[in-house]
Amino acid sequence: RIQILFEKLWLCSKMSLKAVTTLQGHKGPVYRVCYNSTGEYSLSAGDDKSVILWNPLTSTKLKTYTAHGQAVRDVVASHDNCFLGSCSADRTSFYWDVASGKVLRRYRGHDSTVNCVKFNPTSTVLISGGNDSRVRIMDLKSRSYEPIQILDDAKDSITSLDVSTDEIAVGSVDGRVRVYDLRLGKLHEDYVGQPITSVKFSNDYQSILVSTTDSIVRLLDKTTGQLLNDYTGHTHAKLQLQSTTWFDDSAVISSCEKSRVLIWDLIGGKVQTTTNCSSFVQTLAAHPSRYHLLTGQLDGDIRLWASSNDKEPQQAEGEKSMSYWALPPR
Repeated sequence: RIQILFEKLWLCSKMSLKAVTTLQGHKGPVYRVCYNSTGEYSLSAGDDKSVILWNPLTSTKLKTYTAHGQAVRDVVASHDNCFLGSCSADRTSFYWDVASGKVLRRYRGHDSTVNCVKFNPTSTVLISGGNDSRVRIMDLKSRSYEPIQILDDAKDSITSLDVSTDEIAVGSVDGRVRVYDLRLGKLHEDYVGQPITSVKFSNDYQSILVSTTDSIVRLLDKTTGQLLNDYTGHTHAKLQLQSTTWFDDSAVISSCEKSRVLIWDLIGGKVQTTTNCSSFVQTLAAHPSRYHLLTGQLDGDIRLWASSNDKEPQQAEGEKSMSYWALPPR
């Protein structure tokens, strides 16, 4: 384990990002980008009220989903890639069929803009958080449009959600990270003291990465709330920025209000690389198994970046390549 750790640190110290391609299709700011579960395809949501499905490596637009009445704030793919969840400034969250592009469920109930949406790991539940300070949990197997639970402990807008098998992490402008253990029925709160714009579980689910408007990204122990590390050097004072990690938790990645993306090594906390972008980056997403990064920009462009450490995954002998999206054959 020590050898693996030092190998990751060495790789981070040599890391740089290069632009691979640009995805153009949104008319206006891009508010969210994400990969599907395999990383083969990606999704984006924008101010133009649309969700777009992409092949990011070829910058090909595969399908556009339009039904929201205002800007789409977030989008997420189900674990089997057959369904999408989205949310909007129109106060709704939608449950989509990927292949047909039809909205299967339209959930109302939030009193203002819905900022974030997530599936649980088995995609049987859709979870949304909004400016009304509430988290609503919807049972996708039920015919009811009423939530099975409402989490209303926050005192200000919900800006970010993340989900593990039994837990929901919630970030709020009230400066608190709340982790709900649904199995035990317990709530753990950590007071950060600054408005929170992003929360993300580490890939081992033992810690939480938190972005705040004092230009600090914090890594907190999930159980105790202890500060494990912090990451500085970027500007984050007014806008809603995201932070994430590589798939192997070797580095922390964040955008910046000065149109840059910064990468820190997770353990040392030092900036390893800074990449300038052509416009302000509000959203970013790391590939689930490669050192690839998607960034969504204020000017409507989406950039695919590759780290200098990235290597093309080797296909096992006898393994067949297959598409994981439930798209109809052409």
